Amino acid sequence: MSLDKVEDIIDKKIVLGNRKEIQEVKNANELYEHINDYNWKDENDFLKAHTLMMKYFDDDNGYYRNHGEEIKKGNKVIYTAPQLLLVPSLMKSLFEFINANDKKIHPLILSSLFHYYFVYIHPFSDGNGRMARFWGSLILTNWNYKFEFIPIEEEIYLNQNEYYDSIAQCHINGNANVFIDFMLKSIKSSIEKTTQKTTQKTKEIIKLNSNQLKIIKLIEENNKITRNELANKLDITPDGVKYNLKKLIDNNIIERVGPDNGGYWNIK
Repeated sequence: MSLDKVEDIIDKKIVLGNRKEIQEVKNANELYEHINDYNWKDENDFLKAHTLMMKYFDDDNGYYRNHGEEIKKGNKVIYTAPQLLLVPSLMKSLFEFINANDKKIHPLILSSLFHYYFVYIHPFSDGNGRMARFWGSLILTNWNYKFEFIPIEEEIYLNQNEYYDSIAQCHINGNANVFIDFMLKSIKSSIEKTTQKTTQKTKEIIKLNSNQLKIIKLIEENNKITRNELANKLDITPDGVKYNLKKLIDNNIIERVGPDNGGYWNIK
């Protein structure tokens, strides 16, 4: 699904497309919007998150699978998950592990370890990859709130072949080293891309002239300030105010909410 379609779904616009894909976007967006409501150490919260992630899809949402699970590539089985009877105890052990190592293992490593061993257990009938990535993001967000705004999911998507290859290699090696290395590179790349975008936006803001900066400050103080009041305070003509306001609006820095009379300014 294209980024434009995803944004339209989030903005609650009508979108033509596969019903299942549209619902998946709605569920994932709702879950990430409430990421701070979940405790990354709590297995019960984990099951609640899966219930929301898979809402309207399967009857066993929020419960571990009650059947065997195989991963296929074409017609070839490339991975057989642990037996269903082992799943509850393995997941209990995984949560005990992250709780015991909260202060011992760096969150960047701990989130990657959880991610890999969760995928290894493959505890759900569906949604395992999405839940692994969400819970990894939750662990990082709990460590540093800025990770709530860093799109690691997107970086994994752009490198999904390497993502699956690293998991497969770990299955062969019997440890998570290759996957940890992949995740650290993905996190680093995602941070760098986000920083570049933020830096570019900062440069755009720095290019504002003194009157535009003053207008922003005056709006911060009084978001219902009129154009005539701005002209008087800045000692410039109404046309000058109109020009500077247009520049701020065009650069997506401010917006007018409501009519000229009775509305207000919003700093975006």
